[in-house]
Amino acid sequence: MTVLLRSRSLMRGIFHHHHHHHHHQTGPANEEDNVSNNAACVITHSHAVTPLSDWNNYDDPSSTSSQYDDADNANNTINQSPSRNKNLPPIIDDCTELDRARRVEIAESHGLVYDEVHGVESILHALTPRERTLLADDNMPLRHYRAEKGNLKEAIRKIKCTLKWREDFQVEDIKRCFDKYGTTADEGSSSSSSSTSSPEKLKQLDQLAAAIEYENETGKIYSRGYDKQGRAILYLTPGKENSNDEYDNMRHLVYHLERAIACARRKSGREKVCIVIGYQGFRLTNAPPMSTVKHTLAILQGHYPERMHRAYICDPPLVFRSFWKIIKMFVDPATLEKIAFCTGKEGKFLLERDFDTSTTEKQAGGTRKLREFCSKEFLFDTPFDYTFDEKWV
Repeated sequence: MTVLLRSRSLMRGIFHHHHHHHHHQTGPANEEDNVSNNAACVITHSHAVTPLSDWNNYDDPSSTSSQYDDADNANNTINQSPSRNKNLPPIIDDCTELDRARRVEIAESHGLVYDEVHGVESILHALTPRERTLLADDNMPLRHYRAEKGNLKEAIRKIKCTLKWREDFQVEDIKRCFDKYGTTADEGSSSSSSSTSSPEKLKQLDQLAAAIEYENETGKIYSRGYDKQGRAILYLTPGKENSNDEYDNMRHLVYHLERAIACARRKSGREKVCIVIGYQGFRLTNAPPMSTVKHTLAILQGHYPERMHRAYICDPPLVFRSFWKIIKMFVDPATLEKIAFCTGKEGKFLLERDFDTSTTEKQAGGTRKLREFCSKEFLFDTPFDYTFDEKWV
């Protein structure tokens, strides 16, 4: 059995050590290695893009302390964390020179000019002041621009779609439903603090928390530990599926995606996460309906572009092959390139290369017994930007 690699760059990474991994670990060696906390900006250029806060004031110069600036500052604060008032580490870009070269090549093949600074500024200019308050963070426009390989029109269309989806799907409520009284959570919401603390709102948050708590009872999704570069590891175990409610399944997924992203941001400044899919206990009877699969892919690919560093499908059973043949038809080629099927010695090598396997679950090549996952502890007692069983003060 072998590890099936869907990307030439991923395959090259197994047999050669890239120099860019080393300079990312050592912190900001120069201006091009990292993104400033205050700029929606591009590491691959020496000049910075206009900070998002300046764009917010652009449309309303008279507002020196506008609600948009307040909302933007709040949205960049992690909920429910003992370190939320401390400075976060500088953002480290996961985009390699090879990644950028491929994007430039694809853009040019479509008659486009790939310019991240111009692209980000154009996207911000296309957003309304209110839409800018809904941005998940300053680098959201950059991720959408990169995902569309310089196709500015598509990047603008998709980021607007995602901003509407985040509001309609109540992503901020999902993030804070277990910390509904937290002041940081209230500030991070697009709604006012008074509406957030209203009895009706609190009841909604309680109902949302109850739905996610039920979905998480079996531990089918949760974050535990980090890869060697500081990206949070999000474990998905389809064999532990306990619900056929598609809507609650998606809210549960979004909660854990947002949480893994927050963990990586706090821990290392990384913006991407690793996904480990383990198939112990999986049977075709556990397989989700195709509508759920499509919905999951729509969220991951459409609303969280450039958030997945790599997905490791570990020791999939033979019965999974027929299921995969159907699923992969709906997977974007860019996403397929980040998927590795890990089996046998080569799969073990890949997992040991990317993870400290003394800290990973058995399904990800773990070499020692870890404490059993406790859903209530993770949801109610662990800060939002900490993974399960991670020490915090």
